[in-house]
Amino acid sequence: MAAGWTFSVLRLLPVLVLLFGSGFHETTAFRGVAARTTQGPGEKQQQVDLLQKWPNHRNAYATMMYMGTPRDYEFYVATRVLLRSLAALRVDADLVVIASLDVPLRWVRAMELEDGARVVRVENVNNPYKDQTNFDRRFKLTLNKLYAWSLVDYDRVVMLDADNLFLRNSDELFQCGQFCAVFINPCIFHTGLFVLQPSDAVFKDMLHQVDVGKDNPDGADQGFIGGYFPDLLDKPLFHPPASGSAVNGSYRLPLGYQMDASYYYLRLRWNVPCGPNSVITFPGAPWLKPWYWWSWPVLPLGIQWHEQRRQHLGDMDQRCQWW
Repeated sequence: MAAGWTFSVLRLLPVLVLLFGSGFHETTAFRGVAARTTQGPGEKQQQVDLLQKWPNHRNAYATMMYMGTPRDYEFYVATRVLLRSLAALRVDADLVVIASLDVPLRWVRAMELEDGARVVRVENVNNPYKDQTNFDRRFKLTLNKLYAWSLVDYDRVVMLDADNLFLRNSDELFQCGQFCAVFINPCIFHTGLFVLQPSDAVFKDMLHQVDVGKDNPDGADQGFIGGYFPDLLDKPLFHPPASGSAVNGSYRLPLGYQMDASYYYLRLRWNVPCGPNSVITFPGAPWLKPWYWWSWPVLPLGIQWHEQRRQHLGDMDQRCQWW
């Protein structure tokens, strides 16, 4: 009886640590400046070291997290897979997560201490388009993506959605200009991956344009950013200079940096001739995202995503098994 009781208590210890441990972790909002107290001196020193090093590189790969959808946990794991896969490619850049204030502190802690990310906590951008007739409510908080322009510690930022699957190191993107993006649609560039030069002036102007209700066809980041850079289709195609120097201006990125998963099924292999075949994206219906097990009969590339999850995160949670 005593042995069984002791075993039950031991099984509960990890849960108690998660429940009570998160209460000792405090962060302040915006710009990544934080003050923390933690349980152990070793962990405290590790967190202090992380705080003191930002920014550690001239450039950054960034993604965002916010709460309030039925799929919050799924995107949390997807974000961690993205961070780990970029680190495994030995990118020469910081990894940044723009996280809304209600992202659980234990998630913030995991991304900082286990994934090596800089987590910048922000207030949600109010979306004035949410009452449009064509508005999809799952995109209500995607305007948080505009915070990428506030990351003025960096020369360039590659802003990413969590469903990007990197096949190779793509640091040459940091040589691109003030704004660069890929046209998956022949007429509309995709905001799942784009390069930007951070600027307080641009960031403040974007927020002003949101406040005054600038025209936004879909009410999300895609429509707003597309309208903010309306002439990108007429810009030249980006070719990274051999010297490694950065270019100025706006450029279209080759399609190989945002290979829509549906292109794969034309020949059951990748055959994107313009630019390196670098990044796969899954912009379709949410139930066909690669982390759902049922998507693989239709999108077998999901198996490739799950292999990255297994390789970089292992079986961190049984829920990963059945998504």
